[in-house]
Order: sequence, then structure tokens, then C-alpha cells
Amino acid sequence: MPKTRSNISRRRIESVIFDVDGTLVSNLKLIVNSFNFAVEGFVGRRYSQVEVYSMFGPTLEQMIEEVVPSENAKDAVKLYHVHYRKYFHQYARLHSGIRALISGLRRAGITVGIYTGSDATMTQTSLEKTGLRNLFSVVVTADDVVEPKPDPEGLVRAIDLMTTEVNKAVYFGDEVDDIEASKRAGVLSAAALWGFGDATQLRSHQPDFAFNDPHGALHLLLSDHGM
Repeated sequence: MPKTRSNISRRRIESVIFDVDGTLVSNLKLIVNSFNFAVEGFVGRRYSQVEVYSMFGPTLEQMIEEVVPSENAKDAVKLYHVHYRKYFHQYARLHSGIRALISGLRRAGITVGIYTGSDATMTQTSLEKTGLRNLFSVVVTADDVVEPKPDPEGLVRAIDLMTTEVNKAVYFGDEVDDIEASKRAGVLSAAALWGFGDATQLRSHQPDFAFNDPHGALHLLLSDHGM
């Protein structure tokens, strides 16, 4: 069952902002494969899914710079993007119910946007390959900010571009950093429990909402008994 704050009224919500990786798109295997394609030739080894996942947080370029000699980092990033785009449909997919969630929010007059820790190239590929690009009024990526999540900079930027009030926005994410960024920005937080993050850990950070699936999220967000 979703956890909600009882004093939140549906009339307050004007905008919903989404993370991409893990929240909209199931692409962990593609990320791991692309990372290894990018770095293996420079470091002589492959990294496990656990190892790559543990590097999440910094930007893609920063992740690669952690393991690849600095003079090879930019070439490695290019290799990553080539592999990510080429094999997207083989190793990644849109989460079930996401398209209905976004369409339902739009039909209800709620503006939808994106703030992701991925760079613009990777984000563009994900949105293009899933057919989502034209559904969002605003897309903010790691290339648009100085500080990554959990710093609230990206969320604040997205809200400013969407011209909505902070306390009338909700941010969907599947990682603890998403919840923390929401709190620092003053935005309502929605834990996407279907994503990469551990559900127990996400709940322990007390998001305003915790949804098991996109269908349940849409039902609550548009229900007179929810928001």
C-alpha cells in the first residue's frame, strides 16, 4: 500500500517531476554493459553489476574517470554512448504502466518534467527510444547543474523552468538521493519502489509517498481520496 501524508490535497499539485534511470526505464543491465564496453579496453577488466551500481551518484563522466586514465576518459564516454544507443532495445525497457501514468497526469492538467542525474546524451537516447520525449515540458540533466543529487539544484531548476511553486510539485525517484533531494528542495517526494533502489531503505527515509507500481501511483494521485 502507498504511504501518504494525510494533509495533502490533490488541488495543491501542479507538477510532477520524474527521475529517468530505474524510475521510468529499466536499464540497469544496459548501463552495466555500456560501462564495461567503455572501460574494459583501457583498464583490462570488467566490472560486476554490484560494482557499477555502487558507483552511482556522480555523473557518468565522473564514474568513468574513477577507473580510466584521465587522457582516455572522453573517448570512454563516447564508447559508452555508442553502446547504450545501439543496444537499448536489447537490454532496456520502459517500466509497465509508466506511459499510462504520464498520460494520465497530463490529461488531468498536471505538468510533467524530468530531472535526472544522467547526462543529456544518455537521457535523449532513453526518451527517444521509449517514445517519451515529447511528453515532458522540461528536461533537466546532469549537464545543466553543478552539484549532483542529493543536492537540490537540479530540482529547483526544473521547478523554476516549469513556473510552478515548490510546494505544489512531486518528485518521483527510485534512490535515496532522490528522496533527500526532494526534501532539501521542499518538494513532495515519491519513492518509485519498482526501480533500482531497495524498498526498505527507501521507506526508511520517509518519503511523502511510496508506490509499488505506476498504476497505483496514478490511481492515488488522481483520486479524491489521495492527492
